[in-house]
Amino acid sequence: MLRRATQPPHIAGPLPASLKKTNNTILNDEKDFKRDLLKLINYIVILFYIRKIMNTMVENKFKLLIISIFFFHSCVISSQSDRETWQPPEQIMDSVGVKPGMIIGEVGAGRGYFTFPLAKRVGEKGKVYANDISTSSLDEIKARLTRENIKNIIPVLGETEDPLFPQKNHDMIIMVYVLHMLEKPVELMENLKKYMTPETQLVIIERNSDTDRAHYPSFMSKKQVLEMIDKSNYKLVRIMTFLSRDNIYIYKTKN
Repeated sequence: MLRRATQPPHIAGPLPASLKKTNNTILNDEKDFKRDLLKLINYIVILFYIRKIMNTMVENKFKLLIISIFFFHSCVISSQSDRETWQPPEQIMDSVGVKPGMIIGEVGAGRGYFTFPLAKRVGEKGKVYANDISTSSLDEIKARLTRENIKNIIPVLGETEDPLFPQKNHDMIIMVYVLHMLEKPVELMENLKKYMTPETQLVIIERNSDTDRAHYPSFMSKKQVLEMIDKSNYKLVRIMTFLSRDNIYIYKTKN
């Protein structure tokens, strides 16, 4: 007689706590893994775009820097070449009598627009004292002196009321677009006399204008220029008006 195989007993009711805990742990681990994987993918994507943006910014900044340098350099060259058309150093030096071997003091040399043509004209036997109260301007002149191995220009850091030239008895003192910028014009003009002889020419170049300035440091009218210098007791030798924008005033000390 054959016996029927007995069926395994059916387990009714909830799973045992230990089995339920194991299943939940597996499910939670799977959820954590998926969540962490998604986070990692998101981080990778974000980092990729951040790097791309940064590279673009660096490239753009570098390009912008190059463009800015080129633009500034072009503006400087353009500005200087334009200035040479209406304030030509060679023609001005011819008119005021700059000659080889002269000792010249330049008040307010700036970056050296007139300084270097003056030095070339006076030659090795001459000398140009390039004065300014701006250390940055003088540093630019010094850098060019080193670069071009120029020996007859001496940069001089001065004061607002005195150029502090290290040498007396100059053959000429020149001021190009400086008078209207002076904080203490009467004091400086008075102090210039100790660097001059009765034969020293004081050359002042200022804008040719009939309009009185309303405030410092804008350009002055011709009348104001003459009045200011007259306060310092100089003798006017002549005024040259051949330049399109400027007047050239030639003075000497009064005996």
